[in-house]
Amino acid sequence: MTLEQQKLIPERDEHLKKGEFTVLKGEYTKNFNVYVVGTQHEEAVKYILMLLDRSTDNVLGFGIKMGASKKYGVTFWDEVDIPEEYHE
Repeated sequence: MTLEQQKLIPERDEHLKKGEFTVLKGEYTKNFNVYVVGTQHEEAVKYILMLLDRSTDNVLGFGIKMGASKKYGVTFWDEVDIPEEYHE
């Protein structure tokens, strides 16, 4: 977890408590789950899946994460950085 992510933990936890997250399963993320967290998580995931559908490698990469983060105000978290009670 980066120092920047550590600063976002309180905000992340509020979104998790409200159910404002979507889990992208391993087929898009090199066999580990990634959590898309934020108020517009559903819109962000639709956008991400559209981009992945058009992508040649079909893997969630840095560019897609940055684009979705800026456009929808979401954050991305590896499953190891998410409290156990929110794991699927």
